[in-house]
Amino acid sequence: MLVQQSAEPGLRHPGQDGATPPVVARCLSQFRLEVDGRSVSHWRAGKARALFQYLLVNRDRPVHRDRLYEVLWPERGDRNSSSLKVAVHAVRRVLTEFEDRDGFTLLHQDRGYLLRTNGAWVDIEEFERAFDRGRRAWVAKDHDSALACFQRAADLYAGDFLAGETGDWIDEQRQWMRDTALRALSVLRSESLEREDWPAAMHWCRRTIEVDPYHEAAYQTLMMMHGELGELGRVLSWYELYRHRLRNDLGIEPDERTERLLAALMRGRSRPPVPGLRP
Repeated sequence: MLVQQSAEPGLRHPGQDGATPPVVARCLSQFRLEVDGRSVSHWRAGKARALFQYLLVNRDRPVHRDRLYEVLWPERGDRNSSSLKVAVHAVRRVLTEFEDRDGFTLLHQDRGYLLRTNGAWVDIEEFERAFDRGRRAWVAKDHDSALACFQRAADLYAGDFLAGETGDWIDEQRQWMRDTALRALSVLRSESLEREDWPAAMHWCRRTIEVDPYHEAAYQTLMMMHGELGELGRVLSWYELYRHRLRNDLGIEPDERTERLLAALMRGRSRPPVPGLRP
């Protein structure tokens, strides 16, 4: 596994330098808003929590009121009801409970609303910042910094965006964040293989499967590495897990490349017969 390196300048951690930020918002996995370590659970109005979540994703950018109606009340054609005002009032009531903390400010602006994050720590903001810094460092061929940033992004990805919640905008954002995490994990996995650091490569393969249970390349890589180690039982167990998930969840069978790889490894061939695949 990669050794955890110091964060790049500008990347903040909750609890960095021994101090926990007073206001923390988490959207990766289940949603949590915490003030001084205590979870905010009372949102007063039905759509207040959803409004805050949407504005948090669009933080520091004004969102027009029509867009908010479209997102929060998609079944309604009426854009003149008081529903939005009620939800905004409820969010402001929540925020005033910790107005003495460096957290969030909700403003009315350009016929819509804008959420300023001020000094709050937001996991999706740190996740996106870490990945973007890693991408730019990689392009600049500063691979050590890039890997540290990609590992930071992978570590921040604690689960799917707003796990357990539904909505078209949530599904779209969830897929985007999942794809971003998989891109970071792909680099970490490939670099571990280049260094022939099998424990790290296995770790990043397993993290990849946690994010995407049907990620064929991750299963293939695990099979090959265990084949290199002569652990044929583990080769077969990873293949069986992959096949079981495909059959039960998607009603399909593993790709022919995976079948050929399994057959070769079980015959004792450590080197894969499939072009482009290697331990």
